[in-house]
Amino acid sequence: MSTVNPILKAAAPTLIAAIQEFKAAINTILTGDPMQIPMRAGPASAILVGQLQLLLPGLAVAENGAVQLDVNAKLDGLVSQLQALNAAPAA
Repeated sequence: MSTVNPILKAAAPTLIAAIQEFKAAINTILTGDPMQIPMRAGPASAILVGQLQLLLPGLAVAENGAVQLDVNAKLDGLVSQLQALNAAPAA
């Protein structure tokens, strides 16, 4: 089993919400009289952009936490390797 990218895992809830918002916008545009699609497209697109903008702060917080954990884990591993080299007896 492959390891899940922590950045993608942190972004997954936001991506799911964005896809659901996109689906709602498409359904709003395409539902009803086909002659009115141009009239529904503008407002539905504006609402979609607004909804996506509202998701950005949550995405930034989730990504920041995931990146911080990943960086700290890699730095801790590097420190452990260097400490092991320093503790190794000289040949």
